[in-house]
Amino acid sequence: MATEKDFIRLIISNPSNWPRTELISAHFKNSLNTHSLQIYDSKNFELTSQIELEKEDLYKIRFVAEDVPALGKKMFYIKKRDPKAEFQLPEIGLLDGNDYYIENDVIRVVIEENGTITVMDRKNEEEKQGKCEEKVTIMGEELGCGSIWADDSFYNYSNLHIVELEPKKEQNFEISYSLIEANDFRGTLKLDRKIKSEDNIQISTLISLEKGEKPLIKINTKFMNLPSKNNLKILFPCKLSVNKLEVLNETGIYRLWDPTKKRGLAFFTFSDNLKLMQNEKNETVVLMNLPNDGGSYAILPLKSPNDDEILKLGEEFRNPLNWEQD
Repeated sequence: MATEKDFIRLIISNPSNWPRTELISAHFKNSLNTHSLQIYDSKNFELTSQIELEKEDLYKIRFVAEDVPALGKKMFYIKKRDPKAEFQLPEIGLLDGNDYYIENDVIRVVIEENGTITVMDRKNEEEKQGKCEEKVTIMGEELGCGSIWADDSFYNYSNLHIVELEPKKEQNFEISYSLIEANDFRGTLKLDRKIKSEDNIQISTLISLEKGEKPLIKINTKFMNLPSKNNLKILFPCKLSVNKLEVLNETGIYRLWDPTKKRGLAFFTFSDNLKLMQNEKNETVVLMNLPNDGGSYAILPLKSPNDDEILKLGEEFRNPLNWEQD
């Protein structure tokens, strides 16, 4: 990030072999003699952005860097707002949400009252509107019956992301959730769990969707006051007839695929901490163990077993676009 006479230049670099469009969160020191700032591309088009003062002259900026070339770089310029500049509308649409759900153009994620999540396919929901005899009401809102998994109601898949503490004991979770972000870039729900015990264990989970047509659900879970004698595991029960968790990449890309239902799940992690098991209901369950400081991971609902697309999204999750100083 280079400071020039009348602008601050951000350099975004792409480590992948294909062009990428991605949300950028960067920090910069304001060396300009103004607080009326905006970001522009190399053609002087004004971009949608959020610029916030963090402390003194240190600012945080968020914007979408579109079409950063493969293995290349793209320049953006922060400067005093130019009233003559044209405004560049974002290519992909806004997000929607409230305190218990977020959605983009293709997928909706709902937090249930027990702290698990429901995933539904918005496009399938739209196709089935008027054709479905049974509607489902969640948190007082009537939702369609489309499912990203199969032809069943999505309501049958409302217990993804079950949190369990080991060794097992009576777990009295106090659950709260809220929408902390829904804007031009992404939507994020925050789910907090407190265990009423002498240890006062707290588990905080952020669940995010980016705008547009990317069905990738990004999750970050952190713990507070977790005793060393305990460890946390995350369970993903799913009604898929599979007996193997495929490893597509040694650095944490996994796939479940049911050829009969033609539905599946991919998981992106930063370690080899996943395994397949069966629960007492004889359901297929993916088990994820998290380190004691928590971690980031992602879920990708699948409608095809496309290895290339899964590997591409996994690479983007694990290796985001970089911003750097000049």
